[in-house]
Amino acid sequence: MRVGIVGGGFAGLAAAIAFRDNGHDVAVFEKSAGPVTAGGAISLAQNALTCLTMLGVRDRVVGRPQPNVAATVRDSAGRVLVRSTLARLTGGREYATVPRHQLLSRLTEQLPTECVHYCSPVLDAHADGTLQIGSGRQKFDLVVGADGPHGVIRRTLWPHAPALRATGATGWAWIADRELPTGFGTIWGRTAQFGVLPLADGRTYVYGGSCLPDVDLASFRDWPYPLPDLIDAAEPDQVITPTIFEARPPLGLVRGNVVLIGDAAHTMQPTFGQGAALGMEDAVTLARHGPAALSRRLPRMLALYGMSKAGALFATPRLAALEKGRNLVLRLTPDPVFGLAAGSVSRWTPPPD
Repeated sequence: MRVGIVGGGFAGLAAAIAFRDNGHDVAVFEKSAGPVTAGGAISLAQNALTCLTMLGVRDRVVGRPQPNVAATVRDSAGRVLVRSTLARLTGGREYATVPRHQLLSRLTEQLPTECVHYCSPVLDAHADGTLQIGSGRQKFDLVVGADGPHGVIRRTLWPHAPALRATGATGWAWIADRELPTGFGTIWGRTAQFGVLPLADGRTYVYGGSCLPDVDLASFRDWPYPLPDLIDAAEPDQVITPTIFEARPPLGLVRGNVVLIGDAAHTMQPTFGQGAALGMEDAVTLARHGPAALSRRLPRMLALYGMSKAGALFATPRLAALEKGRNLVLRLTPDPVFGLAAGSVSRWTPPPD
């Protein structure tokens, strides 16, 4: 089968590897001039690590898993609400955090150079599998739309899909060139939240977001350790400030010979850090079991979309009374129970071959 994949991100590259492993002729079309080198890092919970194992790249991506690193959930005054480990908070026995560009590089290296076509914007798509790429046209037995929520595939063939909506949240992400002995996990306030995660190379990844407009990182220098030090260590030109969008998955993921995967299918808030993992789940399921199996994933996509919205409200409830209620609930909830609930999103079993 001849497969055309639109988009060279996590989902698109994973799909290309999985389809090639199953003997198909694959071409990836990416509009950028080369591999993405954007900063930031990615959290790899158990389901993401399972996908990387299936794709044959786990050993090259994850040098040293971090299953037993102590982690907490704290409020903005520094009070501990939950004590656990990074692995248990993300629902598995294993956990790792790696730079985004490193994971993208390893996935790209798993493909022959002639498989990925850079500077190849897809301008139009048809349900019969025809793509207009630059000034030329090519037809494929299957087209995989992995070009994100703004991409041409969703926009052209799913014009009535739920609209993409800006959440209004301000986001930040950066890697600090320092190693921390403690302080990992999340800090939840009333209108903002932050996460602090260790990288295997000794650096520290920090991400955060606020539902308040016109707020900057300096506003959080009075938050608990180690956030003030990490804010001071942030290089302004290295801080990513993503616009956070969401869009409910369309009820149909297949249009003729075209399918949607990854963020093109499910754009959700990064509450659980599951965007890339879910996209890789889509990719290996589609490549091994076909479009029908991908369609059967819709309940999981809808569930994680809803949980990401609810989780964002729980982490940043906005009202003082709700913040106090949240803190009380967390203090009364046994730590293992919270871990089971928070980690449920990453518990995934691949469909049997």
